Amino acid sequence: MDALASIIRDLLIFIGVMAVLLVGLLIAMIRLPTRHPMKRLITALALRVGASLGAGLLALPIEPVPGLDVLYAIGAPVALIWFWYTFFRYAARRGIVMDHDPRGL
Repeated sequence: MDALASIIRDLLIFIGVMAVLLVGLLIAMIRLPTRHPMKRLITALALRVGASLGAGLLALPIEPVPGLDVLYAIGAPVALIWFWYTFFRYAARRGIVMDHDPRGL
């Protein structure tokens, strides 16, 4: 029982540290200029994560409706795959290969 409590304590410490790092990264991102490629990349990533979370939240109320659940089971993954594909395409073009603005923006 003591080992389980130790594992849970360590996990909670890890989650707390990661939350503090996330807040620090968000503050650093907010301070970046609007045209900075990293800010655009992180904004696009946040939109994709939010859309994925929203699709997961919609699954619960849609599941009991006959017919609509099948449509959702097919349509949601296809839409999310396309949505994430566009993110990785954008990241490959803009995010990973940083475009340096000659004006320093």
